[in-house]
Amino acid sequence: MCGINGFNFLDKNKIQKMMTLTENRGPDAKGIFESENMTLGHNRLSIIDLSTAANQPLTDDNLTIIFNGEIYNYKSLREKLLLKGVNFKTNSDTEVIIKLFKEYGDDSFKMLSGIFAIAIWDSKKNELVLIRDIVGVKPLYYYHNTNEKKFYFSSLIKSILVSKKDNEVNNKALNYYLNFWHNDLSETTFKDIYKVQPGELIKFKENKLYKKKLLKFDFSRKILNPKNEIKRIFEKQLVSDVPVAISLSGGVDSNLIFSIMKESIEKKFKTYSVKFDDGKNIDANVAKHNSQMHNFENIQVNVSHNDFIDSIEKIVEIMEEPVGNQNSIANYILSQKIEEKVLFTGDGGDEIFTGYDKYKSIFLLSKLSKMNFINIFNFSSSKNFSRLRFKKPEEFYLSFSEQNLMQNQSKYFNKFEKIKYQDLSFNHQVNPNESILNNVMFLDIQTWIQNDSLARNDKIFMNNGVEVRVPFLDQEMIENFLYISDYKKIGFFENNKPYIKNLFKNELNELTKKKQGFDSPFSFWLQNKLFDFAKNILTKDYYNGEKYLNYNYIQNFVKDFKNDGKNPYLLWSLIVLQVYLKKFNL
Repeated sequence: MCGINGFNFLDKNKIQKMMTLTENRGPDAKGIFESENMTLGHNRLSIIDLSTAANQPLTDDNLTIIFNGEIYNYKSLREKLLLKGVNFKTNSDTEVIIKLFKEYGDDSFKMLSGIFAIAIWDSKKNELVLIRDIVGVKPLYYYHNTNEKKFYFSSLIKSILVSKKDNEVNNKALNYYLNFWHNDLSETTFKDIYKVQPGELIKFKENKLYKKKLLKFDFSRKILNPKNEIKRIFEKQLVSDVPVAISLSGGVDSNLIFSIMKESIEKKFKTYSVKFDDGKNIDANVAKHNSQMHNFENIQVNVSHNDFIDSIEKIVEIMEEPVGNQNSIANYILSQKIEEKVLFTGDGGDEIFTGYDKYKSIFLLSKLSKMNFINIFNFSSSKNFSRLRFKKPEEFYLSFSEQNLMQNQSKYFNKFEKIKYQDLSFNHQVNPNESILNNVMFLDIQTWIQNDSLARNDKIFMNNGVEVRVPFLDQEMIENFLYISDYKKIGFFENNKPYIKNLFKNELNELTKKKQGFDSPFSFWLQNKLFDFAKNILTKDYYNGEKYLNYNYIQNFVKDFKNDGKNPYLLWSLIVLQVYLKKFNL
């Protein structure tokens, strides 16, 4: 895990400025490659092959690579290349990538199992190649100034902003935040700065960009022993030459990973859990019990309402784009306490194995809609009644998204346009032969998982030099288990996730906690201990963002919130946007 930067001209001072901004991502070593047509900079977080020989940039003949991420199957790929007579100077996964590319070209990226953002410069072809992992775990941004014939890329947006003359807002991308509290577009909220999309291959040559969707999911494989397959996938992610740890809650996902880790890793490792002042802390208590029962040290990281006040501006700066998820505070406090370089989390388990109640609703409504029950039954909820008219997964996705939690957004936001399902576009297309439920879950992985959950994991934890690994979001996990039958993964008379619970009932029988998510007193704090903080931020005295925010209406909403406590997540999204506008002077 590292920070990567580059541009298509020679300027040592500029690359050093960019690398200073990505230094937290890779504090162990730094290196620069310079040529007339390409400058590359790398900040290294050493996890595999800790020797200095594995430092980057790494050059092999005409090819030079900088790479952020981990390749879980690099050892088997290395063996394959050795059999072909390829020689290696290091034991790093980085050298495997460049040797593989030298042998197989673009197709080499299809052989990689891992999380990655890769840049390879070919001095012979005068061509730069960029690619990002298929799920979008690792970030990669670029900016192409066609008039000046300059191209920049980086792990972070702020490193690119060093070379931009302005911080102009991309209103289209910002409108996605106003709808969903995160931005799902390939464009960022900064005009002309783009994300390399998951699985996308970009080539830059002679001031032109060539884009191709190279990595695609393959859902055709049949699994004979699903339990062994899940264990195999999880175990391959344990590769590391440094100590690892796990973020442990009281839920199924992290405890399943913990169960497999403790059986597969010889040395004891630490578990970390978040607890809250004024909270019930069911999660933390169960995690502590499960850890101690197996003689593992559990470190409890405390979060208070003051952490929201003290951390919000720093977190918004770290995230670079507005993300209205209050869990970012707990992520930030936790990231500061972790001593290891690698942290495992259970993110993605809910989206693969139906961990949310909304998935039951989508399953039932989608079946009823096919039977034209709209003409037979009248539901007490007009919202569910209208959902019976839906025929497309995009309609269900949008109806159950964050957009559905808000009303009258145009009164809060001056540039708001409500996004309709016809406006949506996705990096990976849904399968018309699959169920609506499966396709909605696939859309969740491509939207909020990628641009909220994974974005928080990478930027917040990497800001403190911690790599987050997400076994449930492994490419093979998605390919092998996302599209299992609806009837196998929907539990009508039992809790959520019946499929995974039944597979691992022996390993999970010690769990005592019902699914709750982060059991934080967030809403209570906003209405009480954080109320004055929220009220003061959402004023022109803090920052005048009236181009985007209607302060008169917002102040009335804040006043009502003190009494009724309604829509705490909307209030938080407003706070994040206001801080974002101030931090980046927009």
